[in-house]
Amino acid sequence: MLNLSKKVILSGCLIVNDNKEILLLYRNDHHHYETPGGKIKAEECYVSGKPTIEELAKAAEREAYEELGKEMVLDKLTYFGSVDFVIPDGRKAVAHKFVTRVISGTPRINEPEQFSRMDYLPISRLEEYSISPDLRLLLLKLKENIIK
Repeated sequence: MLNLSKKVILSGCLIVNDNKEILLLYRNDHHHYETPGGKIKAEECYVSGKPTIEELAKAAEREAYEELGKEMVLDKLTYFGSVDFVIPDGRKAVAHKFVTRVISGTPRINEPEQFSRMDYLPISRLEEYSISPDLRLLLLKLKENIIK
């Protein structure tokens, strides 16, 4: 795990479809939906603790394929932004997000021990669902930039 000022550095994908819905995974232990993504590995960074946008994008893509399977192909990742938040276990974190879409193949739950559901949820109604703290903090920006 990589820390920056004692913060966990996370990188994930906002996978959006043409219906303005976002692909989210329901995480069993946290009881909420979250974006595919995860921690940046130390070996993924040239300078430990200070990942570049390119390194963050590679980590987000790696995590998406680990969690959703290699049978799908994602479009180019575009940096969306970051947010500081507290993980449900109490650790401080910073989450970096990239917008993309599935261009071929079908995503599937590749880690059933961690995730019980995978759904495309409408961005316009995300506040109605139990979503991760980082996604909740990005909700307004998501609605302003994706729904338009």
